[in-house]
Amino acid sequence: MEDRALFHNIEVVRDFADCIPEAIVDPAQMQQVFMNLIINSAEAMGGTGRLTATTRFDVERELVQIAFGDTGHGINEENLGRIFDPFFTTKEVGHGTGLGLAISFGIVKEHGGNITVESQVGVGTTFTIELPLGEELPG
Repeated sequence: MEDRALFHNIEVVRDFADCIPEAIVDPAQMQQVFMNLIINSAEAMGGTGRLTATTRFDVERELVQIAFGDTGHGINEENLGRIFDPFFTTKEVGHGTGLGLAISFGIVKEHGGNITVESQVGVGTTFTIELPLGEELPG
């Protein structure tokens, strides 16, 4: 992703934990989730800022955590509760369908996980994905 023009002025920070157990996921689907969140972050920053990718393992809850934080414009509180709704978008007409986050939400839920968002207008947004450890995919 860093080779794309949209990322040329974005600092990418990788904060990966040293030892994380593997969560059982469909790699193609999880890649779709990650790409969607990363592209949304880059667009929210207007192609300039800092994107931080973080991984952690919550030992007590046995969850793998993956977070993507940006220094973009943030999401106002009235929209925050709707961002995972199908066809909801804050982007201009022709610049998104409002399906990316809804699909990402569904994929994470299908994996038995959860996706949350924290945002502050003018400061940035962080999406956190939590995935359980398991021997096979749920369902």
